[in-house]
Amino acid sequence: MVDLAADYVVVGGGLTGCVIASRLSRSDKKPKVILVEAGSDPSSNPAAAAFLSGLSLQGSEFDYVYQSEPVANTANRVHTLTSGKALGGGSILNYGGWLRADAANYDEWGEIVGDSRWTYEGFKPWLRKSEHFHDSGADADQHGFDGPMHVISTSASESGERKYLLREPVRKSWAELGISPNLQKKNGTVTGLTEMYENSRDGMRQPSHKVYPLDNVHVFTNTMVHRVIYSGKTATGVELADGRKITTRKEVIICAGAYRTPQLLMLSGIGPSAALTEQGIPVVHESPQVGQNLHDHFVIYLAFRLRDPSLGYALGSASWQNPALFKSLPWDWVVTEPLPRDIARKHDSETEKQKRGLWEVIALYVPPGIPGIPVDGTHIATSTMVLCPTSRGNVSIRSSTPNDPPRVQPNYFSAPLVRDILIHATRQTLKAMLTTGPMKTIVESETPPSGEGLGGLTALTADASDEEIEERIRRTGTQHHHSGGTAAMGKVVDAEGKVLGVKGLRVADASIVPIPLSGHPQATLYAMAEQIANMTIEDA
Repeated sequence: MVDLAADYVVVGGGLTGCVIASRLSRSDKKPKVILVEAGSDPSSNPAAAAFLSGLSLQGSEFDYVYQSEPVANTANRVHTLTSGKALGGGSILNYGGWLRADAANYDEWGEIVGDSRWTYEGFKPWLRKSEHFHDSGADADQHGFDGPMHVISTSASESGERKYLLREPVRKSWAELGISPNLQKKNGTVTGLTEMYENSRDGMRQPSHKVYPLDNVHVFTNTMVHRVIYSGKTATGVELADGRKITTRKEVIICAGAYRTPQLLMLSGIGPSAALTEQGIPVVHESPQVGQNLHDHFVIYLAFRLRDPSLGYALGSASWQNPALFKSLPWDWVVTEPLPRDIARKHDSETEKQKRGLWEVIALYVPPGIPGIPVDGTHIATSTMVLCPTSRGNVSIRSSTPNDPPRVQPNYFSAPLVRDILIHATRQTLKAMLTTGPMKTIVESETPPSGEGLGGLTALTADASDEEIEERIRRTGTQHHHSGGTAAMGKVVDAEGKVLGVKGLRVADASIVPIPLSGHPQATLYAMAEQIANMTIEDA
């Protein structure tokens, strides 16, 4: 580093960090922006360019591969927590789903923080700004058409050639169970049967560091930040793990993710005083909610054996030959539903909240890494996920050094509502795949996963008891890598991402999202980063 000073220092070159750095660097005042990323630039790795090949990067040098503490409610298992360690962060590792949250989620967010800019109406301009929607005839109030991120539906991609053989049977199976289509997502509602959208362009990934230009940004990769440095209670820069310092004339903006951001705040003297004192870290500001409120979408994957694999229903079959079908993850429909009223009212007496989408099911025409299930065309799979879990975990520090990973206790599947949601959703999934007219002639049975620690599992049926389904969830359920909340807006930062109790320090990543959302996070995070970048520019 020749020049160790800038107007802004952005810590973390992942999904949101690249948005923030790019937008600041291109603002009217042309400030000097330094972006510091602990991982490397993946641009030279061909696997990072496509979706299917990119999945092989999980567990690679581009992934922190954090290990959780044992989770009591999942058979005391240790969970591997994928987290991007590269320029582009999670945008080079994710599956590419572009699914906004429900309008009601955004409205709740705005209500919690007392700021209408985070309601659905407040979010919409930024959702539009980030988006280059494929259908120019779509509702211009809902979609953007000249943003940087190209967004397209599964059925429209590859010039309409990406049509999976099970598209219609799966759609009809959900219709048979009473799931209504909601293809237009009017007024921002996402419940019902909707189509999968992806941030795909010509079948390839659009990682944040490519979509948001960094040519005006001074980018330093393979550079670990140790802590924020201060003058009094004003952030004046960062100290790197090797002892060098970068000073800032305006702000330090942390975009290090739901696990690393709370760790960095604590290493910088902001957090629960007991945890800081235990590690010999001077307390700059007592902030007991740093590291609390960890939320994630918890999921169970089920594999279903096909009666006749030769028909080419699944990836791996010799009949799966259309090149368009290899461009992205093989999926097309998303089901999002509330709980039945009799179950919902046990947990929440508010009628409107009983209507929220609390679970999601996606049919996948490939088993996505389910232990013991081959990718040879013999099986399809489902992802059945809790969308708005009430379970909360926490993140803390193991030591005062940045090289030690954070201590993460996700506390999955610990709340009664989460249990009821996932048991009900799993039963609906089993009914759709095994008992409906369109699918029961195609699917033979559910196949349990196999391998170390999975002995004794038997196939689930639609008539399985709640206890049998719960046991399967506890032994095989996992996270969907949608973590957030650990530096929550309204508790740790204000409504503009500014860290409470100090000056010159802001956070702009998933850690500030105060509640779990009934969508996949990246569409929301890009819009959130756009809005915070604008707030930062207006403050300049």
